[in-house]
Amino acid sequence: MVNMRQLKYLGSAIVFQEVPTEVSLVINISGCPYKCKGCHSPYLWEYKGRYISEDIEALIDEHNGITCVCFMGGDQNPQELNELIDYIHSRELKVCLYTGSDWIPTNIYGLDYLKIGHYSEKLGGLDKVTTNQKFYMVHNDSQYTDMTVLFRRENK
Repeated sequence: MVNMRQLKYLGSAIVFQEVPTEVSLVINISGCPYKCKGCHSPYLWEYKGRYISEDIEALIDEHNGITCVCFMGGDQNPQELNELIDYIHSRELKVCLYTGSDWIPTNIYGLDYLKIGHYSEKLGGLDKVTTNQKFYMVHNDSQYTDMTVLFRRENK
């Protein structure tokens, strides 16, 4: 599929909590450039694992019933990520990106959902009212609906 082999991943799982209303295949991309203090996945800081572009088709094929693919990272290679997004959409699935960046990426296209913001131990994650992180539903690559409140414990 994708000829570039730069994004690597370390594991995947089916989850229900990362993207509200979706059954998501979460793929943990390694080589995270952000390295947030207090990160729950510091093993992803090191660049290692399998090439996601070689495995994405098989990962999707073996997980019937998913509605979304959620990349935990990957924005360090926007060109490859954009190619993966196009492929996932060709499979009629939605795409989410979780990034430790504090800014909405302007070089990644076709996202249906986006979580931005570095992790801060002091401020907490998406489930805390004090968080600096934001979760958006994306419309036409330029309209963002803030859905962060869906992660708050009082809404569960």
